[in-house]
Amino acid sequence: MTNTPQRSLEIDPGEQIFSWIAFNYHPHKRGWIWYAVFCTLFFGSALWALVKGDWVMAFTLFVAVGVYFFIHRKGDEEHEVQVFKNGIRIDQRFIQKEKIEGYWTVYDQTVSVLNLQLAGKGDRKISLQMGEHNPDFFRSEFKSMELEELLDKKESLMDLWIRALKL
Repeated sequence: MTNTPQRSLEIDPGEQIFSWIAFNYHPHKRGWIWYAVFCTLFFGSALWALVKGDWVMAFTLFVAVGVYFFIHRKGDEEHEVQVFKNGIRIDQRFIQKEKIEGYWTVYDQTVSVLNLQLAGKGDRKISLQMGEHNPDFFRSEFKSMELEELLDKKESLMDLWIRALKL
């Protein structure tokens, strides 16, 4: 039996640059009007599909709404985000700097989202609420990490609709 040294699987994150508490998405405060409109649209559409004899459409509506509420049942989860010289830790998940292509922000009076574009196939991204920080804060802090701002990236149409409808 040979005695081989154990390689450490721990990655050195380096010096911590900054941290903040973030949500996945903005935890919308929905009033009774939102719920009334949502239920009217959902049950009205499902009833219309059943009257038309389109059982598949009615079933699809129920599944879609069920999946939506299952996924968003904990809509206001907080995540501790720590930015280090060699990567970013979101809760217990560490993403190495080499696996991040860059970042971009969506920011105005109603939205403040930081998007991290991940390297690899597809358009994989991680979206986090900026909290009380603004895009200039992230620009200055990410410079020390040498993370590139992707100026050509914009908010997707789907994200815009989700935000507008408070989903």
